[in-house]
Amino acid sequence: MLPTKPELSKMKVSELRELAEQMGVEAPSKMLKAQLIKAILEKEKKPAAKPPKERPKKPAAPVERVHGIFVNYRQGMFRQSNHNVLIRVDGANSASSASKYIGRTVVWRSQTGKRLVGRVVSTHGDGGVLLSRFKRGLPGQAIGTSVEIV
Repeated sequence: MLPTKPELSKMKVSELRELAEQMGVEAPSKMLKAQLIKAILEKEKKPAAKPPKERPKKPAAPVERVHGIFVNYRQGMFRQSNHNVLIRVDGANSASSASKYIGRTVVWRSQTGKRLVGRVVSTHGDGGVLLSRFKRGLPGQAIGTSVEIV
């Protein structure tokens, strides 16, 4: 049984360091008496940490890769945004069927092997077109090319 706080405060610093070493509390040489007492009392309150149980890892589910076509940029009456891209996906004919792709990653690869990555943000209209955002805008030559939705 450990001494109480008033009893600990009456002890010398050297005695407190010895007690801390016995309990397994790391006590640097410059630690003040009040800090030593606090560390000892905290160690008394906390039970020994149990090692975490190792869970068997689940096999990763195969990722469904879907191909789409880069239709156009998102545009207004006077400007267009190269970062916001409209993508048409095969098999998505309505907004409800296209909404399952929201949050997925979109990858566009150029002929030279450059790879630009974006995310599907939302649907665009009722025809099943997806709106995705890229950090770097896609070039104009990419219109009509295929993208991969992972």
